[in-house]
Amino acid sequence: MKFEDVLYSRRTTRQYLPKQIKEEDLQKLLDAAQTSPIGGGNYKKAHLTVVQDADLLNRIRQAVGTPSKETGEKRDPLYGAPTLIFFSATDLSSSHVDYANAGCLIENILLQATALNLGSTYIWGCLKSLREHPELIKELNLPQGYEILSAVAVGYPAAPLERRDKIERISVNRV
Repeated sequence: MKFEDVLYSRRTTRQYLPKQIKEEDLQKLLDAAQTSPIGGGNYKKAHLTVVQDADLLNRIRQAVGTPSKETGEKRDPLYGAPTLIFFSATDLSSSHVDYANAGCLIENILLQATALNLGSTYIWGCLKSLREHPELIKELNLPQGYEILSAVAVGYPAAPLERRDKIERISVNRV
């Protein structure tokens, strides 16, 4: 897929097929993450955790899902994705560069997922709730001193990714 096609096809996927992604595609996602810029080149402060265990994913969904206003049922913050990749860091800086690192790394994964015709979702909002469940955090086997900052859900989208037209949603000021 050409890069512009990737950019204009990339969008948040909110419904996934119940099928695990291929191992070679997972490796390509992880390889894309490895090319990400990390502030100060301090790659030892960054860590990735891949979760594909269905039982653990379901327990995470139950722990962090929020009730729907319409039905009262818990909404799945992972949208049924079979793979979840967490980004965590240690020795968080007062400049918050670690969050910029997370954004760069997650974006690389999102773009690679699109190039592979995989759906993806940047996961952020439910992570605060996840931190309130130390038993689940422990199961992620994070290295000591690391804190989850962001995540991406990945899987086969229920509907194919389609290229959209060029859009301008962000204002631009030229000086």
